Amino acid sequence: MGENHVTKAEIHLHGVTKTYIMGEVETPVLRGIDLDIIRGELTVIHGASGSGKSTLLNIIGGIDLASAGNVIFRDHDITAASDEELTTYRRKHVGFVFQFYNLVATLTARENVEVSTEVADHPMSPAQALEMVGLGDRLDYFPAQLSGGQQQRVAIARALAKNPALMLCDEPTGALDLETGRMVLQTLKKLNDELGTTIVIITHCTPVARIAHRVVHLGSGVIQESQVNKHRAEVEDIRW
Repeated sequence: MGENHVTKAEIHLHGVTKTYIMGEVETPVLRGIDLDIIRGELTVIHGASGSGKSTLLNIIGGIDLASAGNVIFRDHDITAASDEELTTYRRKHVGFVFQFYNLVATLTARENVEVSTEVADHPMSPAQALEMVGLGDRLDYFPAQLSGGQQQRVAIARALAKNPALMLCDEPTGALDLETGRMVLQTLKKLNDELGTTIVIITHCTPVARIAHRVVHLGSGVIQESQVNKHRAEVEDIRW
């Protein structure tokens, strides 16, 4: 792999494995992952349930540690990081979006977003982040007053407001119907197109891969295929 290619990578993984050990039972989940997440791209990691994609995302995000191999964020090896360094990495550089929105029910949309800005170095204002996801008129709404798609867009705004280098999305449309899911994907694509935020979406939903710059197919803990979409689909043209 040429040096110039590595320098374009926001995240570079080499030989990453993950094995869970319970008693005498060892369960390999990742079996040697070599992968570059390219700066400024929208990458989709696609695979069936149990393929290892959530584990891979958690390792990229510093939530979980690899059993072996290296995970390089820019020029920092996060596999060698201390707990304190990992916390700093997650707080300053990574925005997380999950399938279930994890909003605080007693806080307004603005306040839910504000929680993440308190730990960031150069945050957006909550109002600006909510405006970016099309919810500038819902600042003072509580989660119960918002639809599922709107709650997910608040969660995206919460991740975005940190101005992260990397946004990691775990099945962000998994709890949503087609029309609502498309709105969420449109929001993520907009952030990638307009702000250049590096975005990784993991999904079991094959059509979602059509909007990506790059698609990684994961199965049984190995990368089965990695391809570049020469012609990215528009969000309104995909269905599942």
